[in-house]
Amino acid sequence: MKKVVITNAYTWYNKGDAGILLGIVNMLKKTYNDNVEFSVLSFTPKEDTKRYCKDKSIKEVKSNILNPHPYNHTKIGKICAIIKLIFKLLYIQFCFIFCKNKLISKNKSLSLLNESDLIVVCGGGFLGGKKYDSLMHLYQMYINTKFNKPLIIMGTSIEPVKSKIVRYYTEKIIKKYDHVYAREKITYEYLATFMPEDKNTLIPDMAFMLPDDFRSNNNILDLKKKYKKVIGLTVRKWNFPNISGSKIEAMNNYLNTIAQFITKVSSEKGYCFVFIPQVIVDYGNDADVAKEIKNLLGKDIKDNFVIFEDDLTPVEIKNMIGNCDYFVGTRMHSNIFATSMCVPTVAIAYEKKTNGIMETVGLQDYIVEINDINLEKLNLKFENVVLNEEKIRKQLKAKIKNIRKEIEDKINQIMRLK
Repeated sequence: MKKVVITNAYTWYNKGDAGILLGIVNMLKKTYNDNVEFSVLSFTPKEDTKRYCKDKSIKEVKSNILNPHPYNHTKIGKICAIIKLIFKLLYIQFCFIFCKNKLISKNKSLSLLNESDLIVVCGGGFLGGKKYDSLMHLYQMYINTKFNKPLIIMGTSIEPVKSKIVRYYTEKIIKKYDHVYAREKITYEYLATFMPEDKNTLIPDMAFMLPDDFRSNNNILDLKKKYKKVIGLTVRKWNFPNISGSKIEAMNNYLNTIAQFITKVSSEKGYCFVFIPQVIVDYGNDADVAKEIKNLLGKDIKDNFVIFEDDLTPVEIKNMIGNCDYFVGTRMHSNIFATSMCVPTVAIAYEKKTNGIMETVGLQDYIVEINDINLEKLNLKFENVVLNEEKIRKQLKAKIKNIRKEIEDKINQIMRLK
């Protein structure tokens, strides 16, 4: 039985990140013909155990080595969390030098790494940019290198690195890994500047490997009895890091544009919109943004916007989206879920990774940039999606099949040697 530890997992409460992890699990089951068991290191192990371990191949979930959670999301709370992480790091470094075996025996997360046959860093976008919190992830990746196991980074994005410190440690640690799978061209090209060609592979996002389980969704079916069409929707709070003007005004423009779009389409076409939960953490719940948008709607339109807040699995979210007629997504992985189910999709891009995903599925003509979004641009893209609906569905069916084959072929080529 192959023992695989997946590290740097975020939390079940972000369904995109959960989709990546479960996509990796699904892929490696195929690679090793189900002769594999998984352990996961995440930031919310108690909550994640209840969800992930429903899959019998996932034996347990423990904490990432440096873990600030739970902490108070205030300035003082963040400072306290940073101090806690620094002391934990110093303690671990000291023990690794003077009493490594004792440390490993007492720390379950380290024990899992020590007993593993393969260590996989979960994909995502937590590296690079201005993100000093990426150093926390890098430390986990550094700890992984201490056990002389095969090391894989599976489906990562690294934002253009703007800090010399972050760049130095990012490159230093990644060079120690046996193979890196980049999920888009920007990361792949950056890795090529310091990684050998045979250790750097470009693949689509691992969430494309999340299983399909299409079934009729009663909530959506009930809405279809009342409205002509149902449009799935995801929204998010965004800090607009790359604009020079007011970030508050930019966010308000985004909210108002979505509200205007719902009003226009609902009143003119008799359609309804369904908010589908993607991130449900208390301090960053997408439903809060959806409620702000609903408050901007007129009384005669409010019923045309339905907000669901259930704690769904990524597969259940895919199923709900698959029952919709169209989809408009700000959350990147919700667009992956939608296109995987062959639902015609308009993407609202907040980072370039969204553009990359839409290009991968051949829908690069159906993107609206969040920085300069307005009703005219969004409605035009949507009208084009409606106009080309059948063509898009047919195209997605072929694209998704090819994407999954590409992922399987490229991963099996490397992983069966590990």
